[in-house]
Amino acid sequence: MDYIDMHLGQPLELKDIAEIANFSPFHFHRIFTFLIGETPIDYIQRLRVEKAAWKLQNEPSLPVTEIAYSCGFGSISLFSRTFKKYFGITPTQFGKEEKPIYAHHGMLFSKNGQMLRKNLTSKTDYDSDLCEVELNNIYFMKANIEIKEMPEMQAIYCRHIGPFHLIVQAYEKVIKWAEPRGLYTQNVTKTATVTHDDPSVTELDKIRQSACIIVNEDVKVEGEIGKMVIPGGKYVVGHFEIGTDEFQKSWNTMCKWFTESGYQQADGCTYELYHNSHRTHPENKHIVDICIPIKPL
Repeated sequence: MDYIDMHLGQPLELKDIAEIANFSPFHFHRIFTFLIGETPIDYIQRLRVEKAAWKLQNEPSLPVTEIAYSCGFGSISLFSRTFKKYFGITPTQFGKEEKPIYAHHGMLFSKNGQMLRKNLTSKTDYDSDLCEVELNNIYFMKANIEIKEMPEMQAIYCRHIGPFHLIVQAYEKVIKWAEPRGLYTQNVTKTATVTHDDPSVTELDKIRQSACIIVNEDVKVEGEIGKMVIPGGKYVVGHFEIGTDEFQKSWNTMCKWFTESGYQQADGCTYELYHNSHRTHPENKHIVDICIPIKPL
């Protein structure tokens, strides 16, 4: 999966991916489909079209043709057909729609409080007045938000695909693997959740996250445990002390910052960097930095 992620813009053949994974194409196809719930080809196509959707939202100055080729599509006609199949509208229409800014009770809202469907068009069968009232009642959290140069970090991880709250299962696996190897000490070792997808374009049951333990050395990994580098660079960093049920409000606070900052999200993964184990906090709170790569508008 890491190889696919890093080479989405290039031709990807089943036989080549299978060879890297040390399987025959037949067995790789069966194993991948069983574990991921999609065939390798369907998975690659979905990631490409979702990456293109992200670029249309966040890099509107890029020509559609350039976005199509950079995301691995061989022609603009193939890209347009595939995109409309997934989102129900053309890439050009998608790029003109207002970007979701807030989330509340699993629903997406634009800056003016309009509820949006997954394809970003207005959900007209929803009471827009009620929607706006609900949005105005969302309490944005107080936070210390600043622009920082974040360091590159090495990490070991266990991948999670699905709803955000279930990532605890991946953390249990990576911590169980790391502790006997001296790689994890509670409230000393930092952990991080790296999010690889944007929930405004990817369905929640397909969101990819990595439950990471930050390490200071090269580690030989095995099985479900992988290793990655969390890139350094310019990030907006929000510092929060929150309960488990307050993560959505903290993310809303970060999204609101973008509407007033003169910055936009840059290409790359967002991550939450944890400074404690909430189980040992007197109020069961997470001390966490939300880190989002940025660039000027």
